[in-house]
Amino acid sequence: MNSNINFNIEIIIDEYSNYVFKIVDNIIGTSLPYQDKEEVVSDVFYLLWKNQDNINNNLKGYLGVIAKNCSYSKLRKSNENLEYQDNLLNNNVSIKGFDSDYMFTIKQKLSKLSLEEQQIFKLYYVEGYKIKEISNKLGIKTSLVKVKLYRLRKKLREEFV
Repeated sequence: MNSNINFNIEIIIDEYSNYVFKIVDNIIGTSLPYQDKEEVVSDVFYLLWKNQDNINNNLKGYLGVIAKNCSYSKLRKSNENLEYQDNLLNNNVSIKGFDSDYMFTIKQKLSKLSLEEQQIFKLYYVEGYKIKEISNKLGIKTSLVKVKLYRLRKKLREEFV
């Protein structure tokens, strides 16, 4: 961390723990238990402490990125989440709180996408892969993955309007 920033982990945790938890909670949702969310928050502050010499002046931004990455990593490691998401997308299970007609509509909209778009959608939104990881996995440039995600979001928004 820059020498002009006073690094006191206890003060930082007090000030930013709610912010970090909100990010983690928004990403993980109900897919994992509360204890797992707390573990992710702890991991974020551990990584902050461990990498304090490499952080610039944007502490909040750094914490946000780490919280997002740690949350997606935790979801990927959870077989329970992947099974849940796959069943949800395949409409093979009845989920409380979800209207089955709405889920069927979502499945129909996703089926209109090309196979590549479906694959990118699943890798990014369901399995939580980063754009660079998708790029490596599919053997395409990261800029192309970004463009395809942008167009995919636009296409899905148009379908639901």
